[in-house]
Amino acid sequence: MKGKIISDSLRIVITGGSSGIGEAVAFEMAKSNHCFFLMGRNDGRLKKIVESLHSLGCEAHYDVGNVGNEEDTERMFNNIKQKLGGIDVLFANAGVGYFGNLEDLTIEQYDEQFNTNVKGVFLWMNKTLPLLKAQNKGQIIVTSSNLGLKTAAKCSLYAATKHAVQAMVGCLRDELKGTMVKVATINPGSVDTPWFDGKDVDRNKMLSSSDVAKVVRMIIDQNETSNIDHILLLPGKS
Repeated sequence: MKGKIISDSLRIVITGGSSGIGEAVAFEMAKSNHCFFLMGRNDGRLKKIVESLHSLGCEAHYDVGNVGNEEDTERMFNNIKQKLGGIDVLFANAGVGYFGNLEDLTIEQYDEQFNTNVKGVFLWMNKTLPLLKAQNKGQIIVTSSNLGLKTAAKCSLYAATKHAVQAMVGCLRDELKGTMVKVATINPGSVDTPWFDGKDVDRNKMLSSSDVAKVVRMIIDQNETSNIDHILLLPGKS
C-alpha cells in the first residue's frame, strides 16, 4: 500500500498476547499475513494462538515471561531478534488492574500494577526504540485507558499507572520529532475480555476486543503523512 510508514510485511510484537485485546490484534493483523511474536504468562493459550496463526499462513512465535521483569525482557527481546530479525511494530498491551477505595488497596497490588503497566511499557520501549530509530521507521502502540485521560472513584492506582503511560508516551513523541518512528496510545473504556471474568459487571455494554483491534490496525496502517497521537474509544451502549 503506497504511503504506509513501514513495509507491507510487518514484524509485529505483542505483549499481553495470550487473550483479549492482544489476541484480537494478532488475528486482525493476520488478515494481511504479517509475522508475529506474542508474549504473555499463559503458555497453553499462547501456543494455541500461535498454532492458529500458522494455520492462517503467518509466521508466528511466542515466549512466556513477565514484561516488568528485566531478565525476562532481555531474554524475550533476544529471542525476538533471533526469530524475526527485528521489529516493525511493538504493541505494548500487557496490563493488570485492581480497583477499590484507595485505603483498601495493598502494597502488593500497587507493585504489580506499576511493574506491569508502567515499568513493562518502559522496558519494552527502551529495548525497541534503538532498532526502530536505526531503521528510521516503525510504530509503537501502547494500550492505555480512558482512565489515562481522566480519573474516577475506586480507580486510583490503575488510573495513576495509565496517566504515567500517557506522560511517557507524550514525552517520547517529542523526542521522535523529525523521525519516521511513531508512538501512540489507545484509550479504550471497558472491554469485554477475560479481565472481567468472575466480576459482577454488565459486559453487554462493553466494547469488544475486535472493536479495539480495528483501531490498532488503523494506527498501524496509517499513511506516512499522519502521526496519530491517541485514540479514545468508548462503548457505543450506555
